[in-house]
Amino acid sequence: MRCPSCQHLSKDVVAKFCSQCGHKLLPAAPGAASENKLTAPSAPEGGAECGRELMDSSPFSSLGPGNGQENPDEHCSDASLQIQRGAASEGFMDAADGTSHELEAASPSASKRRKEDAALTKVSDVSSPDPKQANGAAAEPAGPEKGPGKEVKDQTKETKQPRASVPASRDHRQETQTKDQTAVPGGKAGENEKASLKPKKEPKKPEGNNKNNAAAEKNAKEQRNERTGELSPKESPLSSEEGVTVCFHAIISKHFEFNPSQHQVFVRGGEEFGKPKWKRNVCEMYYTRDLHELGSLVEGSAVIARQHLDKPIPYKYVLQKGKGAVEYEFIYKPQQKESEPVNRCLQVKSSLLGSGDWHQYDDIICMNPPGAWQTFKDRFTDGTRKDLVKGKQTAAAIMLDSIFSILETWNAINLKSFFTQFQQFYSVIRVPMIYEGKAQPWSTLEYEEKEVKKHLWECLTKKMEPFLKTSGDPLPKDCPVRSKLRMGLIILFSVEKFHIHLSKSDLTSLCHLLCSDPSSPHELHSDLIHILEIKHSWRNSLVNLCQRCMDGEVDLWVCTLPVLHLCMEPSPPTKDAGVQPEDTWAALEGISFSEFREKKSDRKQLVQLMGKNRHLLSVDARLFRSWFSLLPLRTLVCYMRECSEYLSRFPSHILDCLLGTCYRLQELKGPLTNLEVGRLPSAPESWLSRSRPPAGQSQLGGAFSENLTIKSILQMLLSLLDTYQHKMLEEPLIQSYLTVCLKLHETTCRITKDHTFYEMPALSAEIVCRIIILKPLVDSAGGQHSEAGEKNSVATVFQGTLAATRSWFQRVFQNRVFQTGVLSSNVRFTYPEEIKEEEEGPIFLMGE
Repeated sequence: MRCPSCQHLSKDVVAKFCSQCGHKLLPAAPGAASENKLTAPSAPEGGAECGRELMDSSPFSSLGPGNGQENPDEHCSDASLQIQRGAASEGFMDAADGTSHELEAASPSASKRRKEDAALTKVSDVSSPDPKQANGAAAEPAGPEKGPGKEVKDQTKETKQPRASVPASRDHRQETQTKDQTAVPGGKAGENEKASLKPKKEPKKPEGNNKNNAAAEKNAKEQRNERTGELSPKESPLSSEEGVTVCFHAIISKHFEFNPSQHQVFVRGGEEFGKPKWKRNVCEMYYTRDLHELGSLVEGSAVIARQHLDKPIPYKYVLQKGKGAVEYEFIYKPQQKESEPVNRCLQVKSSLLGSGDWHQYDDIICMNPPGAWQTFKDRFTDGTRKDLVKGKQTAAAIMLDSIFSILETWNAINLKSFFTQFQQFYSVIRVPMIYEGKAQPWSTLEYEEKEVKKHLWECLTKKMEPFLKTSGDPLPKDCPVRSKLRMGLIILFSVEKFHIHLSKSDLTSLCHLLCSDPSSPHELHSDLIHILEIKHSWRNSLVNLCQRCMDGEVDLWVCTLPVLHLCMEPSPPTKDAGVQPEDTWAALEGISFSEFREKKSDRKQLVQLMGKNRHLLSVDARLFRSWFSLLPLRTLVCYMRECSEYLSRFPSHILDCLLGTCYRLQELKGPLTNLEVGRLPSAPESWLSRSRPPAGQSQLGGAFSENLTIKSILQMLLSLLDTYQHKMLEEPLIQSYLTVCLKLHETTCRITKDHTFYEMPALSAEIVCRIIILKPLVDSAGGQHSEAGEKNSVATVFQGTLAATRSWFQRVFQNRVFQTGVLSSNVRFTYPEEIKEEEEGPIFLMGE
């Protein structure tokens, strides 16, 4: 049959296309197709060894077949064809070099079948026309593939144009639903639309009439589309319910000398991607970024059926340079069995899908090393193993930067996409996996999860650095996260999800990020509103961080409590103050705060830290209580002193001081000691004065850091009541004051079991008197507040105070007032301290 375009005479009477120019030929007369048939019987015995012939001649043939350039799931038993046409003649087709033009001319049926199969498959690296391939893979010799269009290339030179860069659907800025995607070549959402964006490589028109040239040009386009994997009309797309989009991210090595305007990278894999397996280009990988010395970042996407979720799928990357051979990537791991090539392993975990997409973050795509000696060296030296680990770490750092770039636009959708991809990323890199007959860890790489976590933390530390600088310099422009609180929660998420061990310095850095900068509760809430909407147990993560810091003696965790409180549900208000347990009242549920404060009796540095960060008290209303409960008794006066300015602005927290002291006294067991009571020199004015220390000098020096005890605490509470009573008149909490002060007095009487500490119940009784005196003033200032219930409350508190005092007298002073000697008639006081200290003032007039 003669081609009307190039006048080439073909011996195949049933050919549909010209083997020289690709022009569509007119159909032959009926029955012509049966005249010259080509049979392709199975390979003769020993034909399966075709892939080993080259290796047998190598001194390193004992190494086993290479795993980088073979067709990863095919034997070469069909690579040799027995061609029969008239007299029997045999032709051998090399599995890597392809079919020569001369062989194609002698075997028109093979040419026909190849062109018919092209509608279902992309350009295959195996030129066997038999679509049925056995499992397993023999080695394919390296070298460029000789395609049947070699002569055409001389006649129709292509004009090269840069390929359009169409990255995979990564949801960098916004989550989108992918429609009409299939496990098809290219694997791109809306392939027809994107195809219009990709400039085609148009060959020059051959000489001839215009109509024939137009037909040849159209036919050439169709063939190129088939080679680049355009959809076949026979294939039906997967719906969004049936399929899951898989986005591939990889780095193609610089050794490939990849040119995005001339070369193409594809993904090929098992039958889960579609049939025929290992022949179809699942998706094309598009160039997205130049990584200079490392190579190029390429990305692409395909859709797989949901039935393949949570199942391992083998795959590899292949490079095609023009119309020549495709070159499979090389995985530097010796094969265990010759019939089981080493492939990459894809396993989409349904639990980590999030919005429905899976991102496969791979490492560097390596090429087959030149020469058998280099292969031996690369496979069996520890230096190469270290280079592979280093390459994985480098690729992981680049992929992590790409994931963080999602947060350049901060919103709830991008945050959700970020955390989903971050978990998928770690799932891929956590344990290097390969597919060699089945999914299995790459154990010979000796890259354990512990090392993966260590490297991941190094990458995260670099992202923390701009926020930890004390120079005050602005953040770098390329920093996608612009808030240290947000970055702190992202790091905390990573630590908790991936179980990363932190050193003491690491804990300090993380706490520094979580120390709030906003100056108001509204600013704090606005800064974290989106990230706290992510489905994650932020409260548990923060509580665990606090516990880690307590175990590691890192005190800075107390400054992260505003963020913890923001994640907590506010405790319901109660009418009866003091009914709640202390951990609920102090908003410290889940934190072993009592053990923390008793671990060291002196927390001077902790009080200094709180004083330095007292601006946080204005951000979090519950923080004052939390800090109060974290301090030992000796430092409470120092704390109230440091917070005097805050108390002047928020006098309602004086009630917290009273209630917090009551909680602390209730925990005391056994009789009080001199150390707890504190027989200090009588100079209370030195610490009850409201004057501030000079600038740069802490209020924690001198008497404040030594032996601050229950007596000094009660005296401090009296001073606060006296100082701020005019502001307390405006507070609607006077009833709560009465209740708390009565409990404080009852507790003081209960724990004071020695008459030498009589000053304790005396001071607590005086505190009750202060509140009782204030009650009528509050009623008069508030107008009509003279209901019988409120009047009775004052009487109830007064009677309760008298009852507690009498009970203390009866329990402590059990002997007579006077004693007489056995041998003399001299009379003396049984409790001489009672008379000795009486000059200090009438203490128990209420009980008389």
